Amino acid sequence: MTNQEREELCQLLACLFYPPDEDLSGLIHQGKLHGIFEKYVRNLGGDATILRGFLIEGTLATLRIDLRAEYDRLFSGLEKDGVALVESCYKMWTKDRSCSLPFASETGLLMGDSAVHLLEIYQMCDLEVAEEFKGCPDHLALELEFLSYLYRWTTDGEIKRFIEDHLDWIPLLRERSRLFDPHPFYWSAIEILDLLLRRERERLEVEDNGKKRVY
Repeated sequence: MTNQEREELCQLLACLFYPPDEDLSGLIHQGKLHGIFEKYVRNLGGDATILRGFLIEGTLATLRIDLRAEYDRLFSGLEKDGVALVESCYKMWTKDRSCSLPFASETGLLMGDSAVHLLEIYQMCDLEVAEEFKGCPDHLALELEFLSYLYRWTTDGEIKRFIEDHLDWIPLLRERSRLFDPHPFYWSAIEILDLLLRRERERLEVEDNGKKRVY
């Protein structure tokens, strides 16, 4: 895969982890989403059967209702209530040993170290966080959009570092999702994401190709 294809794939994956809208439901109902992702999965050396969750039968109206209900069931709560799509929820709130707050070493909380770090990075890149994500700038959809940005503008070394620093929680997300028996659509989305990151960890080596550094 080229970096342009990886950039496109990250943008597409980000869309799957926003609340589902009519456009997404329409693409699934028409069978187009399966076709869009199939080439990326094959280029990553993956098995196309992981896309079976994108082949959903039934009416468009039923699909819209089912996907939205499933998104709310799985992802609307924090880690203790569902499957959090926010990095901070999977990590110790802060590693700062000087922090005296009683919850400093707990998990399942918002706006931890990862969120603060990402806000700094976004600011360096002149990127703004939408109002709905002010309290969770390390939401998976935003992280995938930023990874897409990195594929366009930065080095493989920085991409590798971002994946290691900020997408290392995806295996935890995958295992957490299993416990909630997710809709096949969302399980396919998680499987494609996991495939991409595994392949990228195998591929990437730190190098400087002369593009600008952002963090």
